[in-house]
Amino acid sequence: MPAVYIDRKGNIRFSWLCNDPKLPKYKRGTCGAKTRKGQPCQAPPVWNKAEDKPKNGRCKLHGGLSTGAKTEAGRNAIRASNKARRKDIEKV
Repeated sequence: MPAVYIDRKGNIRFSWLCNDPKLPKYKRGTCGAKTRKGQPCQAPPVWNKAEDKPKNGRCKLHGGLSTGAKTEAGRNAIRASNKARRKDIEKV
């Protein structure tokens, strides 16, 4: 819930009062995704302030893996895209 107040200079400011996370940042854990060096990412996960827990356990850079196409139409679209890309590569 936001609170509205006026600071010393007369500017209107907003502040979040009730949705501040209760768990300190250093206790929230790390992303853990594999980096290009092969080591786990040390960034903190994206935090859900309302539930005071990580949204999906990954940082803002890694976000988790794609689940891929679920429908047959989606899979066919991916196949068509891959075929078109393959033809472009063979021309070069």
